[in-house]
Amino acid sequence: MRHLRVLIEHLPPTSAFHRTVHGHAWTDVEYLLAIVADRLAENTMVTGRGAGMKGLRRPRPLSRPGEPDKDRIGDRGDVDAADVIAYLDQYKPRPAAA
Repeated sequence: MRHLRVLIEHLPPTSAFHRTVHGHAWTDVEYLLAIVADRLAENTMVTGRGAGMKGLRRPRPLSRPGEPDKDRIGDRGDVDAADVIAYLDQYKPRPAAA
């Protein structure tokens, strides 16, 4: 039984077991690549500012698994998506009367 436990614990991150336990399939490599991409974007922004480019903003970091989505605004709770769309449709601009 011990051998089975060792085998299961060392399954690759793409396995269903790993995704169930951790909620994602990211390994250290994916995290390191995300860090490198974030730092490269920051370096590009700083270099552009140093060259006198105006209006450059700090880039948003890549989202990581398990972190809340910073781009998401609000929560629709238990409401069905079709109900949300129907609610928002009532605020659409009406066509001008002919």
